[in-house]
Amino acid sequence: MGKTRIQVYADPETKRRIELAAAKREIAVTEYCLEAIKQQLLEDDILEAEQIEIPVKKTKDTDLIAELEALHADILAYRGGKPVEIDAVIDQLREERDYELTGLR
Repeated sequence: MGKTRIQVYADPETKRRIELAAAKREIAVTEYCLEAIKQQLLEDDILEAEQIEIPVKKTKDTDLIAELEALHADILAYRGGKPVEIDAVIDQLREERDYELTGLR
């Protein structure tokens, strides 16, 4: 089976580290990279075969979203299931701002 070419771009520091690692093992950079890729593919296959679940850690954002959803439900319950008519709220705020700026109603 023949080989085909792939290209990988790396920042200068990563390239330097790869070259040093390959030199320590006295192998070509290409061989070092191919071995590293094969090792990663092997690890990926093991994870997939074992169907290991990686838990997602709750963040402040997920807590905030849950709090906002609860607040939304509370507001709807308070309003008897009727959503806030945002256009009416915006119109009222505009009228108040105009009155503050001009003194005219």
